[in-house]
Amino acid sequence: MEEDCVFCREVIGRRNASIITENDMAISFMDHAPVEEGHILVIPKKHFRDIFTVDEQYYLEVHKMARKLAPIVMKATGADGMNIGQNNGRCANQVVFHYHVHVIPRFCERRLSWDRKGTTAEELERVAKTIKSQLCSVT
Repeated sequence: MEEDCVFCREVIGRRNASIITENDMAISFMDHAPVEEGHILVIPKKHFRDIFTVDEQYYLEVHKMARKLAPIVMKATGADGMNIGQNNGRCANQVVFHYHVHVIPRFCERRLSWDRKGTTAEELERVAKTIKSQLCSVT
């Protein structure tokens, strides 16, 4: 764990997030500045800065979790599509330097935008519960 890393410190260490699911290697949680309602992040539980440094086993586990969650998030949010992505480096809009994958539901009637929305912890928990209820129905 890197104490300077907000994901290591707050999500993995203090569990200060609306957590969706986790296993020994990866954890998923609501993005606190979502692009769309239901925007989640999937991260390895070990600190890696980016795709260039992430261990292959952690990489695979993060992506397996993102793949599993994508249809669940779509169903829970009523989305029409899904963006799965990740950024590497400041100029690529990586803000937190802990490897992570974005799972972002998309809606046909809304203009495609990468603008972040303000939200509350209560709203994140509400959406997390909806996604978790769908997750429980498929596992």
